[in-house]
Amino acid sequence: MAMTGGKMGDMKSDINITPLVDVVLVLLIIFMVVTPLLQRGYETKVPPKVTTNQPPPQNMDQLVVRLTEDGGMFINREQYTERDFLNKLDEVTRGREGKVVFFAADGNLSYDKVARFMDMCNDHGAKSLGIVLEDINPTATSGEAPK
Repeated sequence: MAMTGGKMGDMKSDINITPLVDVVLVLLIIFMVVTPLLQRGYETKVPPKVTTNQPPPQNMDQLVVRLTEDGGMFINREQYTERDFLNKLDEVTRGREGKVVFFAADGNLSYDKVARFMDMCNDHGAKSLGIVLEDINPTATSGEAPK
């Protein structure tokens, strides 16, 4: 079978790739120009970086309650009996409902003693307790049974 060519003037049904490539290249160039413009953010004013060697001032308004292994109850560094502790805690937490009271306990204490102490603190004004993870008894080992 021989192939017969079309007559002169007949239409060809072949796809012309050249215009397609031209359009794709123009779109590529447009996207390459527009993309960096889209990545611009909002201008902000950043304060200058200030370095100081001074430590930040300690917050004298900070409140720490502690329970020791021998049953000592402390507010900051002052030890109180249980009745005095609860009265003083009521006094110092009055007007501080939104502030965090930090809580620390000896690592050798059993869970129920610590939970009862936390409940007492909560009942007497320390609604938001932050737990201090540093053990106040450095000789206790993690997971050691109470003596």
